[in-house]
Amino acid sequence: MKTTNYHTHTVFCDGMAEAVCFADEAARRGMAALGFSAHAPVNFPTSWNMNPYRVGEYYDVIHRLKDEYTGRLDIYCGLEADFFPDIQREVQALYSGYSWDYIIGSIHFIGIHSNGRRWCIDGPHEEFLKGWREIMDSDPLQPIRQYFEITREMVRVLKPDIIGHVDKIKIQHRPDCMVPDTHPFFREQLMATLEEIAATDCIVEVSTRGIFKGQTDDYFPGRWAIGEMQKMGIPVTISSDAHSPGELTFGFDKAETMLRETGYQTVMMLKDGKWEERAIL
Repeated sequence: MKTTNYHTHTVFCDGMAEAVCFADEAARRGMAALGFSAHAPVNFPTSWNMNPYRVGEYYDVIHRLKDEYTGRLDIYCGLEADFFPDIQREVQALYSGYSWDYIIGSIHFIGIHSNGRRWCIDGPHEEFLKGWREIMDSDPLQPIRQYFEITREMVRVLKPDIIGHVDKIKIQHRPDCMVPDTHPFFREQLMATLEEIAATDCIVEVSTRGIFKGQTDDYFPGRWAIGEMQKMGIPVTISSDAHSPGELTFGFDKAETMLRETGYQTVMMLKDGKWEERAIL
């Protein structure tokens, strides 16, 4: 099966290379499609979201590549967007007005420090601990509850095409703080989220990023959850959440094998603006 990757970050956000470098590498590898997914802009400072003033430039660059690679590689222009229940309208206005090929909905922030700074659950563990103590009162369950509650609200309100790294908060588990993803409460919250997703047309990405970074020895979501997703009929796509061209198809062969072992026979591919099933060979 020709591979695809719809989760790709360039220098427009926190990626390490220009978009054309990813396109060149994808074409060299014989990939069927490459989707760009810059971190959508937000209305507060971060070190990794795209600057709101560069949204138009990003859109134009990717669309020029679409034309340049016609016949060699299908290129798509998307975003990875966060969801904020309290400021969603203001944030979404920063990237509306464009015809995005797709949106990946991912949760990176779940709380606010007393100084007004948003608490990110996808950074260094020391930063997570600070928020866990200050915002969650060192409760081992509350971060999980809030993470999945916001994810479920995102599914209902934003209705993204793809749900990104749906259980990523598991990377912050340590014996002295949050419970692991094998804990009954974690699985209960994840299952409730998967049931919400199953009632929609959303696709769940099977991400190899955590394995690549050494954050986990499993996928986002984990193999157990993928087995449950297959029973529920939730469609999937494989992604590497690539930040450099060499990462584009990291771990895809093993991910395809795992999907077959859990009962999946197809993954989703974007073709001419429509999502289609493609067989896992």
